[in-house]
Amino acid sequence: MDDETFFISDQVPVFPLPEVVLFPRTILPLHVFEPRYREMTADALIGDRTVAVALLKPGFEPLYYTREAPIHTMLGVGQIVESEMDGEGNYNVLLRGVGRARIIEELTDRSYRLARVEPVPTFCSQAEAQAHSLRGGLLDAIRGNPGLDPNLRRQWLRLGQAGLELDGLADLIGAGLPVEAELRQCLLDEADAYARGNLLLDQIQTLASVARTRWRASSPDAQNMN
Repeated sequence: MDDETFFISDQVPVFPLPEVVLFPRTILPLHVFEPRYREMTADALIGDRTVAVALLKPGFEPLYYTREAPIHTMLGVGQIVESEMDGEGNYNVLLRGVGRARIIEELTDRSYRLARVEPVPTFCSQAEAQAHSLRGGLLDAIRGNPGLDPNLRRQWLRLGQAGLELDGLADLIGAGLPVEAELRQCLLDEADAYARGNLLLDQIQTLASVARTRWRASSPDAQNMN
């Protein structure tokens, strides 16, 4: 795989967020203002600068300020690459995704959520030829796709020219996929790059099908047939 090697500690602070899934190789800007997560950020900055992001599950709202707010157990692990504190003690940070980890158990000796985790390495279950073919299929599905913003489409095609293997390309495209966060979480959950690439291909093709169906339904010819 084309992952960079990064050591993930067996204990990481966990930052639960709605609608946010952190993928390896991506940059996530964060504004940290809650006291518990300001403490988390301060601890991370004097430690190994590692923070894991957990997607909050649907229905979390009544429990948001507790340790019981439901989260997905597969985390995107990031390293703080830039940080600044404002005059009120809040932090602005840039978190770079460096890997995946799964929660084994949560610990309770901090004001913020802290978990014992196991790193989840990625792999590809198919030979290089099959992976290369799927990589090409992803880029073909992106070209001219009416369900994608043109700027996003151009960005993804440029990524395809950068020589990334299927694993890295699937993560970078998956991070920006314009679907519900739960679907992006499914991509994070999948450590097999080939399986993840196929899940991503299905979603990209679905976006195209939905866009074409909406176009046909709104066209004058379609309306005259009703």
